Amino acid sequence: MYLLDAKQIKEWDITTINEQNITSLELMERAGQAVFNQMIKDIPNTDLPIYVLCGTGNNGGDGMVIARHLRNNFYNVIILEVAPEGNNKSPDYLEMRQKVTTLGNIEILPFNEITILGLKSEGIIIDALFGTGLNRPLDGQLAELIQSLNSMFFKVLAVDVPSGMQLNLMPTTVALKASKVYTLQSPKLPFFLEENWIWMEDYCVVDIGLSVNFKPVSMYHTIDAHMVNSFITSRKKVSHKGSYGHAAIIAGDKETAGAAILASGAASRSGAGWVTLLSRSEINSIAVSVNPEIMTRAIDIMPESTSFSKYDAIGMGCGFSTRATSVKWLNIMIERQPHHLILDADALNILSAFPELLEKLPKSSILTPHPGEFDRLFGLHTRNCDRIQTQISKSKELECYIVLKTSITSISTPEGNLFFNTVGNPGMAKAGSGDVLLGLMTGLLARWKNSEKAACLAVYLHGKAGDQAKIHFGEEAMKASDLIQMLPDAFKAISN
Repeated sequence: MYLLDAKQIKEWDITTINEQNITSLELMERAGQAVFNQMIKDIPNTDLPIYVLCGTGNNGGDGMVIARHLRNNFYNVIILEVAPEGNNKSPDYLEMRQKVTTLGNIEILPFNEITILGLKSEGIIIDALFGTGLNRPLDGQLAELIQSLNSMFFKVLAVDVPSGMQLNLMPTTVALKASKVYTLQSPKLPFFLEENWIWMEDYCVVDIGLSVNFKPVSMYHTIDAHMVNSFITSRKKVSHKGSYGHAAIIAGDKETAGAAILASGAASRSGAGWVTLLSRSEINSIAVSVNPEIMTRAIDIMPESTSFSKYDAIGMGCGFSTRATSVKWLNIMIERQPHHLILDADALNILSAFPELLEKLPKSSILTPHPGEFDRLFGLHTRNCDRIQTQISKSKELECYIVLKTSITSISTPEGNLFFNTVGNPGMAKAGSGDVLLGLMTGLLARWKNSEKAACLAVYLHGKAGDQAKIHFGEEAMKASDLIQMLPDAFKAISN
């Protein structure tokens, strides 16, 4: 799904109005009604005081619609209206405000310090102050009022975005903290910055019937079920294992046999026709006992002249060490593997120690660093939003794909596009989870021969398997090998 800027969102509204032959007021009514329908599921008690915080733009107009529907359904509603500078009120807002005042049973109070002091702590605030059109950080008296509300720990339900949040890749400095955001039609870009999660606990997307024919050009996307479902095609009846690719995993060392086992096991669940593990002789024997489907080659006795041309994709680095022999094999992979190379863990640590190798990477290679590995490669970053900016620029510069593994994993492409993952949970933050991702991604790359498709599909399936593992084992007890066990459920979920 596209992640749009404020101008594109406005264009989407205009396209809908023209295509469906409706007015902007009718679209506002539709949006407010749709948000109300979702919101009342989270406000079961009609006796609670509901404070609807309204600006005087279109977001405030949505708030007026919501307030009217709440009152008509016997909720105890009070509107807090922000006084605009001058007479800057949108016509649609004024129209919706008039409909509220016509009811005659909703009090409208000014949003100021005196009003805030009179709010009941058990009440709920509906945030319809600022929407996606905000183009500067909150400051002055308004920022102080917002901070006062935050200090009072109200339950806040935000319309579209938490007020104060802008549609860019910069962290929000001041916003009204939302328990839940009811965002219109599509997620918003700032939702995918870790720094912004202090301002919101959760969000849901509310369909307001915007045009399905609007096709914007955007650099930013989410990886969702619709996208990954389009990647999966049925296996042909007339086919054999050679039709589905040969994946090679180079992983494991004396004390890290588990990394090799997890990566090769995940690759064997990817749909690839063959999986070969290249590791130390003693590790290979253990790995085959766990995953009898895989083949093995002993890299510790393998001649340097060995050809790797039969492998459609090679994933390298999990627990592989940074010893001289590992450096040698990484050099060989970079020199002889023209494409479809994925580097993780120790392979990335070797790249950071020998940065000249970065310039020699085959085009369309995939790098899968966590933040620490990323900073060793590309310099220290104190904020993840800055890391993402570097991620985009380095993908373009190196003509490679970078999978930045955080709580909200992002994938950058050589064209400058950025994809954010939308599934997964904190229970996946366990040793071995990255090894599973490497194996799965390598198998998918061998299967599909497309780096962007393999990276996006692997990250989504990995997160989906994590969500299935959470259901079966819980976040605390789930472990990396459970992700492999849950991959069949993940595949079935996206196929359905």
